[in-house]
Amino acid sequence: MTAEHQPPPLPKLSVIAREAGVSVATVSKALNGRADVSARTRRLVAEVLERRGYPRQRVKPARGSLVDVMLQGLDSVYALAILGGVEDAAWRLGVDLVVSAVVDRTKNGQPPSAWLDRISARDSAGVLLVRTWPTGTQRAWLADRGIPAVLVDPRRKPPQGVPVVVSANRAGAGVATDHLIGLGHERIAIVTGRPGVPCAAERLAGYREAMAAAGLPVDPRWEVCGYFQTEDALRATRRLLDTLPEPPTAVFACSDSMAIGVYQALGERGHRVPDDVSVVGYDDSWAAEHVTPALTTVRQPWPELGSAALTALLSGEPAARTELPTALVVRFSTAPA
Repeated sequence: MTAEHQPPPLPKLSVIAREAGVSVATVSKALNGRADVSARTRRLVAEVLERRGYPRQRVKPARGSLVDVMLQGLDSVYALAILGGVEDAAWRLGVDLVVSAVVDRTKNGQPPSAWLDRISARDSAGVLLVRTWPTGTQRAWLADRGIPAVLVDPRRKPPQGVPVVVSANRAGAGVATDHLIGLGHERIAIVTGRPGVPCAAERLAGYREAMAAAGLPVDPRWEVCGYFQTEDALRATRRLLDTLPEPPTAVFACSDSMAIGVYQALGERGHRVPDDVSVVGYDDSWAAEHVTPALTTVRQPWPELGSAALTALLSGEPAARTELPTALVVRFSTAPA
């Protein structure tokens, strides 16, 4: 590393302490990752170093400190898979977790206000919001107290300024569609997820881009919404088969649960998978391996999302957006047109 790219010498502890408004001993503890330093104090010290041109990452996360994890219900296998990755990273990084769940669906996926009081009482080092999102008031409360937050796979458009960790939905959908195109399919329909959910919009965009790149028409008649639910996908596929002049030779379902609905609708009309119609799902859930025929799908890196999110949270300066790659898993639900 050349001299011009090296950080400046670390200021004297007394200078950092004076600018941060804390004691020299507290600065020393913050720099060495001591657990008895609050998240707010750690942030103040980091800001002083940043103003002086030193990396914020110099302030270490406290070993043994607490990180809050708020997730969207305990009934979601995907949220629990993300939580597993968070737990693995917590063990590696030496931090403890406090896990809470949004159970009141009327809150629209947003944590209750009382949750903030509990965070304040235990001096949390940061917050991971798994498939949930804070209100504007909650974001301001966290920012005022210097408590960092990272969103993981949010179900709504991320608020401005809040770091987010997601899988590469657009690219994953493009790979799924390219797989069908590569098998010679041209009449490829899509069953999309719930409107307003970022991953649903990104997967639809990936499908459209792949179709356009292959010179195939992007026709709204070939796009139906299944709301990420099996029953909704079943009804949507029935409508698709009723309205199209000729049935599709392939269907891209934007979740495995919707792919099951697609299977059911095709079976009702006497279409065999994959002999008559190929089907690709998304997520690589338990069901993908156990339906008949086993489902070709896009594997999401659920545990890796959790691990990356906690690592980013404790880095001191998480990126605005982190995307992790997906992978196509080819099984027996796809075949040449």
